[in-house]
Parts: sequence; C-alpha cells; structure tokens
Amino acid sequence: MPRSAVRSPDVIRQARHLLRQGTVAMDMLDPCIGRSWQRCLAQGVLPGGTHEIPRLSQTELKDLRESHDTLLKLSDPLLAALAGELKDCQLVLTSRDATVLKTCGRRYSLEPRLDIAAGIQLDERWFGTNAPAVAMFEKAPVLVRSSEHLLFPDNPVSCVAVPLLDPDEHCLGILDLTFDASFLYPEHYLGRLEQVARSLKRDMFVQRHAAHWVLELQGDVMAFDGSCAALLAIDDDGVISGHERQTIAMLGVEITQGTDIEALLGQPWARLKRQCRDGAELLAIQSPSGTRMARLHAPRRWRGAVAALDHSTSASVAVEKNGRVRPGLDRLVAGWDPQQAREARRAVRVLKAGLPVLLQGPTGSGKEALARGLHEETGAQGPFVALNCAAIPESLIEAELFGYAEGAFTGARKGGYRGRLLEANGGTLLLDEIGDMPLSLQARLLRVLQEKVVIPLGEHREVPVTAAIVAASHRHLELEVASGNFREDLFYRLEGVVVELPSLAQQSSLVEQIHELWLLLEQQYQRRVVLSEALLACLADYPWPGNWRELRHCLETALVGLEPEASRLDLEDLSPRWQRKLMESVTPGGLGQSTPVQAAAEPSDLAIRELTLQHMQRALTAHDGNMSAASRALGISRSTLYRRLQQARR
Repeated sequence: MPRSAVRSPDVIRQARHLLRQGTVAMDMLDPCIGRSWQRCLAQGVLPGGTHEIPRLSQTELKDLRESHDTLLKLSDPLLAALAGELKDCQLVLTSRDATVLKTCGRRYSLEPRLDIAAGIQLDERWFGTNAPAVAMFEKAPVLVRSSEHLLFPDNPVSCVAVPLLDPDEHCLGILDLTFDASFLYPEHYLGRLEQVARSLKRDMFVQRHAAHWVLELQGDVMAFDGSCAALLAIDDDGVISGHERQTIAMLGVEITQGTDIEALLGQPWARLKRQCRDGAELLAIQSPSGTRMARLHAPRRWRGAVAALDHSTSASVAVEKNGRVRPGLDRLVAGWDPQQAREARRAVRVLKAGLPVLLQGPTGSGKEALARGLHEETGAQGPFVALNCAAIPESLIEAELFGYAEGAFTGARKGGYRGRLLEANGGTLLLDEIGDMPLSLQARLLRVLQEKVVIPLGEHREVPVTAAIVAASHRHLELEVASGNFREDLFYRLEGVVVELPSLAQQSSLVEQIHELWLLLEQQYQRRVVLSEALLACLADYPWPGNWRELRHCLETALVGLEPEASRLDLEDLSPRWQRKLMESVTPGGLGQSTPVQAAAEPSDLAIRELTLQHMQRALTAHDGNMSAASRALGISRSTLYRRLQQARR
C-alpha cells in the first residue's frame, strides 16, 4: 500500500476500530504512530477515554523555565522570527519531557479544557499521541496528522515536531508547530523546523567556539544551501579545537582535538585564512573521502540562525530611528523611480495570482533581497527557496531543480531528493541568474510553468507544483533571446511583469539608505559609531559599480576595522584604497588624477560641493550639454544629476 494511502483519514478510522478491540494495526500506520499507539494501549489510554491533563503551578513553571534558561535565551529571537513568518501556525516549545515552556503565534484550542499553553504536560499517559511526545520517544522529527492524535479523532489540527539537540547530541527540548489540518503540504513545515533545529545547534557550536575559525562542511554541492552537514572549529594556528560527531564520517578520517588542519585538508592554513578573512568563501576541500564543499568563517564572523533568516545583501528590512521596522518592500523601493516602484508592487499581485515575475538588474543590485520582499508581501505560507543557476555545475542543475528518485543515477542520495521546485511548494522559488540556465533545462522549466507539474528524475509520476516563480538575471534576456542563448517561448512565459532594478547610483535617497544600512551594521556588531557628514557626502557621490554588495562590504569592513574605542568614522579612517576611490569620484581630474588625502584635514561641505559641481560640469561639457549622456558617464540617473546640479549651485 502506498505511504500516502496509509496516512489517509479512512485508513486511520479503520485502525482506530481495531485499537478498540485491543489490536494495533502496525501495517496500517506510520511506524512512529504505531509505536505511540502501542505505548498508549499499554497505559490504558484509548480513543474515547477522558484523562485529566496535568498543568504545572506558576512556581513549578518558573523553576522549569529556569532549568531550561539556555534553551529559552537561544531560541527566543529565532521563534519570534519564525512566528512572524508563519502567522497562521502555533509554535510550542517544550522541555525534554514534553512539558510546554512557551507558545507563540496563533492559539489553537482543541476544547475549552485543552488550550495548549505554558505548563501543560503533553506526556502520552494523559494527552495520548501528540507530536512533542512522539518526537521525545523517537529522538527524531515527526509528523502527526489530525486523526492520528489518539484521543482526538476529529482533531482540526496537524502537528510536526523536532528534538532540539546541542552539539554533543543531548536533547534540550522539543519544538512543535501546530497548523490547520487542511494544509496540503505538512512536510514543508517539518522541513522548516528541521532547518531551525540545525541552525540552533550550529549557533551553539559557534558560540562555544567563538574565538576560533569555523569550517562548514558539506558532502554534496547540491545540498550546499546553508544547512551544512558538519562543523569543525580551528584555532588561529591551524589546530582543530572541536568538531561535530558527523565530521568524521564526512571527511573519512579520524579526528581528534589537536589535529593539524593542514595535514587533514592538504592546503596551507595561512592561505585559507587570507582567502576568507573578510567573509566566508565557498571552498573545494580535497579529503580522503573525496571532494567536499566548505565555507570558512573567521572568528566572530558567523551569521547565526536569526541573521540567516532576516539579513540579505541589501537588508530587506530597515530599523527606523524610532526603533520601528519598516516593511521590506517599501524599504527596498524607497529610492526608486516611481514607475519602477509601481512595477515592484504590481509584481506582488501577479505572484499572488500564480503568475511568474522576472527581475532584471545589474550584479549586486539586490535582486534576491527584492525576491524575498515580494515573497513576504504575498503572505505565502510556504518557504522562500533560492537557487543560483550560475553557481551549480550544469550536470547537477536538473537534479537540483526537479529532484530525483533513489537510485536514479550513480551517487544519488538514499531515499532520493525532492528538488527545489517541490521544496518551495506553497511558497516562492527564486531562479537566480536564469540567463545562465542551459537551453535543454529551459524547455523542461517551460513545461513545468505551463502544466504546474514536475516529474523527478528516475520517476514517471507527475507531482503538482504550487510554488510561485521569481526569475532573476543580470543579463538582458531579450538580447539573449536574439542571440539564441535563451528560449523565446520561456522569456515570454516569464515576462508578465518585469521589474527592472536600478543601480545604486540611480536611486534618489542614497544618503538615507546608507544611514539605514549603517544602523543595521551597528546592531549586528553591537557598535555605536557616527558617520561624519563629509564621509557621508563622499559615499553618496560614489558611483558604486558593485551596487549594494560593494556598499555593504565597504561599510562593514570600515566598521569592523575601526579602533574599539572610536565613536566616529571619518574619511581618513578608511583604507588608503577607499580614500582614493571616494575622492576620485568628486575630484575634477577623474581616475588617476586625485589629490593627496590629508590625514588630519576633513574636507568642508563647501569644498565638496564645489568639487562635485566642477566634476558634473566637466561631464556636461564633454557631452555637449546632453544631460542623459552625462548622467550615464557619471553612473547616475538623469534626475539625480539635475538635482545635484541644483544643490551644488545654491
């Protein structure tokens, strides 16, 4: 019998009938549900029975929370972010023995006496089969569908739960997600909780090794999506100071504390450190068990679970001066031309209707951040899943996108792989750099968009796809069509709404956006540093060819590299390279003719305005007064050039 049929309401009703006669029909139940029913039967817990549900007193609950203080502190910000993402669900955090520590999100009540709240004990002896209790016994993620809850045959909710483990594999507690039983893809919620559990475990490992370098290891490039398979901590001299249990299996060698990393990886440690000093880089590591993908993080540069949820290249949300958070989409289009911003808002309505959206813009302009903003604005219950078509070898893209069955090809994972399209069901799939997708895959993708079904590799069954599709590319896809590098029919299928992202220099509110990004960086690194007005003016006038990515890198390295006691960032605090680059953007001679930077002197606002005016006037003269041509040469929009000319002449 297929697995989907086993967990149907009709089959569960038959299993309940047999249970009343004292028989647990294990062949009709999911194995973990069958074992739970057996335990319930042994303890006299049967369908239709009534049991008083114990609830802790306030004093007992306070003591229990204090004993789980570490778990609560680590999980609180993550649960708050998750509750904001999954607004129609109830999150339940329990102790190791399935006693509710706290809840957040929507409140579900099975009946007046069964309001799931802090202090309730979800032990099977009183509550019957339920996700936290089953996860506690199974020591594994579980799904309990509505009718599988033993004491509640007409339960309106389903639940998923995962154990929360520390780096030593000790259980800290259980995380449960309760949702309406009519939701068609409960596996998505289970996968989301597993991601949270892995993130929390990783954060605890990195917190334990805050002063060390941390190497993320992954055995399969297709799985390298931020949820790593193993972690390794290394001190500054290249000596291993800690590792997760699965690291040994991943690398195929015995690892002990004190092992030299160079002997293990076969690469000079000093070179690896230089390569990753300013940020995590994707590395290919040759180990005895084969090539492993990895990222190396410098000490205290780990981006934790909440950061992974909330941050993107251009910061999808911004904290205003009064402490409020502005909605992501409004923040992202704040400095755009009104017509471009209107298209971005139109894209939200198009995605809600199930139609695709195409984002086009220069590298680093924030296409992924905008895609996340669109996803959040639609209110989709499913996840946001991103796939960079240019970062995955051509031979692997098809399996990564469409998934595959077990044994579909040599090296296929046991149990198969669902693929990014199905992972994103109920949510949004971003196909980044779609212009780099092979033509053969473009034909398959076109069929998926038209038929709303996907056939995984090695299978013959069609699986419905409900993911909204956002495609993005820095290439001009119409030109790619004309040159034969992109399918014309796929382009017209994607171009319902085309959002053209402006470059950073074309945005009208650059000063405000620099301020907002600086506030986010101050919060991330827990510093309070004032940007000088002269430096802010230079930053706002620089053309930023690398867009948001270049701006963030400039500000982040300046903040991190500033002396600990400093409370102000001036132009001379930047590296000589950045001083030269910023001054050249407002110096009449242009590149290669900048004036020396005086370390002790700060340019006055008047001097900067005069230099800016001279530079813009030279550009206008060189282009015979043509505003459009001059603005293109300066790397700014025509409206920005006009506004700055007016400001400089005042």
